[in-house]
Amino acid sequence: MTYYAKPDQTYQEHIEAVYQAWLETIEAKKNLIKRVAQLYDFSEERFLISSLLTVALHDLGKMIPPFQNMMKAKRDGRKYNKKDNYRHELFSFIYTAWAASCLSREEGYLTFIPVEAMAVAGHHRPLNTDLTSFERERMADTMPVLLPDGLQEAIYLAGIIFAKHGWKLPSFKNGLEKDDPYNRLASLVNPVDNIFGKLLEKDDRKRARIIYILIKGILHYADWFASGKISIQYSVRLSFEEIIEVLKNRCEEKGIVFSGLRPFQQKMSQYSGHLLAIASTGSGKTEGSLLWALKNMQEMGNAKLIYLLPTMNTANQIWKRLAAIFGEDNVGLTHSTANLFLTGEQEDEGDTWENRRNLLLDRAFMKPVTVGTVDQLLTTGFNAGHWTVKEANAANAVIVLDEIHSYDGWTLGLIMSSIRHFSKLGSRFLLMSATIPERLIDLVKHELPHINILREETFLSATRSKFFVMNKNIEDDFDRIIDAVSKGYKVLVVVNTVEKCQQIANCLAEFNPLCYHSRFIMRDRKKIEEQIEHHSFVIATQVVEVSLDIDYDWLFTECAPPDAIIQRAGRINRYRDPNRDSRVYLYAYTEKAETIYNPINDPDLLSRSYKVFEETVNNSINGLLTERELIETVEKVYRYYEIEKTDAYLDAIDIYSEIQKKRMAIFDSRLGEEEQEVTRRSNYDTVPVIPLCFYGDVIGLSPVKRSWYELKVPLWYVMKNKHIDRGLLFCDLKYDNFTGAILKPQSNII
Repeated sequence: MTYYAKPDQTYQEHIEAVYQAWLETIEAKKNLIKRVAQLYDFSEERFLISSLLTVALHDLGKMIPPFQNMMKAKRDGRKYNKKDNYRHELFSFIYTAWAASCLSREEGYLTFIPVEAMAVAGHHRPLNTDLTSFERERMADTMPVLLPDGLQEAIYLAGIIFAKHGWKLPSFKNGLEKDDPYNRLASLVNPVDNIFGKLLEKDDRKRARIIYILIKGILHYADWFASGKISIQYSVRLSFEEIIEVLKNRCEEKGIVFSGLRPFQQKMSQYSGHLLAIASTGSGKTEGSLLWALKNMQEMGNAKLIYLLPTMNTANQIWKRLAAIFGEDNVGLTHSTANLFLTGEQEDEGDTWENRRNLLLDRAFMKPVTVGTVDQLLTTGFNAGHWTVKEANAANAVIVLDEIHSYDGWTLGLIMSSIRHFSKLGSRFLLMSATIPERLIDLVKHELPHINILREETFLSATRSKFFVMNKNIEDDFDRIIDAVSKGYKVLVVVNTVEKCQQIANCLAEFNPLCYHSRFIMRDRKKIEEQIEHHSFVIATQVVEVSLDIDYDWLFTECAPPDAIIQRAGRINRYRDPNRDSRVYLYAYTEKAETIYNPINDPDLLSRSYKVFEETVNNSINGLLTERELIETVEKVYRYYEIEKTDAYLDAIDIYSEIQKKRMAIFDSRLGEEEQEVTRRSNYDTVPVIPLCFYGDVIGLSPVKRSWYELKVPLWYVMKNKHIDRGLLFCDLKYDNFTGAILKPQSNII
């Protein structure tokens, strides 16, 4: 009889394919394996034996009648009731646990907990301490019996794979096939006996977790790539000269004369190890970061590049730039709506197996280059999502964290915890900022004592724009904005709230502005992001502050913290043309802005910012602020603010340790288990909804297509205006593709 692991793969074909992918994976991860082996004092061979054991036995449990019946039904094109199935991982767990125990006695312990068996048990579904992924098996009246010939074939193939390396597969005792696999696994996590907890007490918890991550991460790699029938490309190989050619072409596209690398970029390309790069907007940090990354990736034996940003929009923009350099197939994108950005609106494209597979690889940092929001790295500390694979890929990788200054105390605490963790596993960090306070630099140096610090000082005396501090609200100066637009200037208006953005866009609608904020459905927001670079009049919120390669003449902005103002001003006269009439008008802030810019419990932040800018402009020469003067505004505003002493920061530093102790190091999180397991904290909670006006458009659509109609709305508003139908959350609000969603009633609008 022929046994199948996939509808189009026999069991033997699949195991051989997984083994070949395993060989490629351990070669790609050899430096990480070596580092972990040295860190915890065991031989690389000992680790590889355990790793190969998971590969050889992970699908042994497919040799049961329910699974083989399901494969036959799929091959015949018939429907199969999945309720009749039984999780094959449980039978694989039994045999892996026995073999791992034998290996530990013969070869020595990697850990006291059965990491190999636990990796196999959880290689398809989340493995939490309540075993909720195996509820059907817990309730089953009868337990299937392994097919004798199938079991013999699986053990025989595993033995052949071991023999190829001169290793011997442990012998299995008679009667093992009669063990109840669910009860065996459940006995480990039973809180009464606490067997797993007692084993973990004998171990170093961090050691057990890291070894488990590497064992399971490699298994996922081998299984996923073998199932997808694709070869592993772990890292990109691009020469220094090729990057230079890309930069040259990009400059030519923008009409800029390319005369070689700037001194700052040249210096970035020469640093090995951790680097903090401080440079103003338009200094070429992004291109310099790639030169630094390529050098360090090569030194580390062709490591991965993970490029992380504060927002989804900035991640999308950087993905486009990196995909143009390294090729779309080599650059993954991961954030909460990345699947929409990548697959487009066509259901027949977005729902293909190839796209689903690629999205899975993107989310797990498996592409040679991954672009995402910083949240995708931080969730690994909560044991959430595909955390084992992500950690295995982020370890010994090159990681760029752009705009490191832009996070509040809670998120910054999580970032520093992650930096500490991954740097011990060989990861090299590049932190970048235009406006980082000295206190934050000291914090970075505490976590990375040997970090290099590079400051771009070429432009410290240079000016971009003339600053004006206006003692009025921005809506009281529309005539000035209209005059600038009418004279043909490229005008950018930035305000602090969505409501104000919509209000101004409506008032100035006859001048054809592009309205841009976070309260558009995804379909419309994507269109706006594609247009923004080419539009001459934009009215926006904070979404334009970071990583957008846009260039305007005049900025009209409400007061915000100094780092935000400098980011906004960096979109004006981006390339510092001395002959250009470029201006920045700074207006008073509103009361609602104080709630938005108070994530660090600093109630005087905006008033202090406005005062510092007013004093700086008054003391300047004709309002022409140099880069040095702008940097000094940041220092003056944040001089006495110690973010590392705030409750939010201190809580975040402790949270990973507490959660991983609760999860017994290796177990997955449960959905919605802990309120504090978030990467961002806000008093202004938002909820994804579908505007009720789109009810007729979306009610029959697939989840992928429906997602194009989602946007986030304040929780308080949703609670008053929600409509739930067929499990979908709709919200009653006005919507148009010019200004986006407008909340009703409008009494809350500024």
